[in-house]
Amino acid sequence: MSRPRVGILSSTDRQAIFDAAKRLRLDPYELGGFLSLESGPNMDPNIRGGAGGNYYGMIQFGQAERKKYLDPEKIGKYTRAEQMPKVVQFLLDRGFKPGQMKIDRAYATVLKGNPNASLTSKDSFGTSVSSALPRFKKGGDLYENARRVLGDLPTAAPPPPTLPAPQVTGPVEKGNERGRGLLRTVMDAMKFLPMTGTIPPLSTLEIPPMDGQSFLNAYRMFFDDDEGFA
Repeated sequence: MSRPRVGILSSTDRQAIFDAAKRLRLDPYELGGFLSLESGPNMDPNIRGGAGGNYYGMIQFGQAERKKYLDPEKIGKYTRAEQMPKVVQFLLDRGFKPGQMKIDRAYATVLKGNPNASLTSKDSFGTSVSSALPRFKKGGDLYENARRVLGDLPTAAPPPPTLPAPQVTGPVEKGNERGRGLLRTVMDAMKFLPMTGTIPPLSTLEIPPMDGQSFLNAYRMFFDDDEGFA
């Protein structure tokens, strides 16, 4: 069995991208492909780009978006794990609907600021959603890059093993436990039987620990039963 690929990111950064994909209900490698286009092959959270280098981070936040979503004290020092929740919040705030929209509409939200923008409309660099989309999809170069960076999908931890219930295995202990329990049942039933003689009240009786043979002797005193334990 081959070992799972863990990608090239720290476990925290890697998990943050998988968590974002889950929240947005997107294929994590399609999301990773889109991030690779925006922030480079290693999904750099501190990369600058766009016209005049005025855009920053994993989805190239503009100046107004940086002010709204990012901490100015962290600019240049963000981790992917710190920035991915901001990416998710931006998409949701702009109208992206998880479960109803796919990666094309997520990219339209970033490229045009609106998930319902035209998929064929181009930005200042001549990029459109429709032209980039095949690269995000399975078999596309950015999809495959995302697989390289993120590694295999995380697997759920196996459930803890179910421990067997404690078993009384010794013959004496088994007989003692079963015997005392059955004798109590017998003696409780005697409350409803007509009795003669001088039998002390049941509340004054003490049932001492007994092994299987002791129980049989007590049982036979009442019922003369020769059957033993199974």
